[in-house]
Amino acid sequence: MNITSYLETALPPSPERDQLITLVRLGLSFQKHHRVGKRPGPLKAYLLKVTGRIDAPLTFDRLLEELELEAVRRGMHGTAASPVEKVDRVWEIITYHHPRAGRQQLTFKTLRNKLTWCKLNLNQ
Repeated sequence: MNITSYLETALPPSPERDQLITLVRLGLSFQKHHRVGKRPGPLKAYLLKVTGRIDAPLTFDRLLEELELEAVRRGMHGTAASPVEKVDRVWEIITYHHPRAGRQQLTFKTLRNKLTWCKLNLNQ
């Protein structure tokens, strides 16, 4: 027995019952789309894909090398190849393109935090 049929049998016919059933149906449709936890943004999802390709051990230097290769791929094959535009080791900044926000810069410190997140979520 589902919840709407339960409400139909448990409550006497009235406009309030109809309104309650409508609200429950609306809530159930939203429940299908509900996802527990915060979803990763485009950069975290991309970094998770990149770190999945790196052989163990997964280190920050190895991630930087892989991102430098991604920047080269972008230079050779265009913007569709990779969102990473540049890895600047002197200024310790990564330049990438966010799908909605456009060109963004990310410090190495923030990238280290995202790498830690990737290590925790890589096997899930």
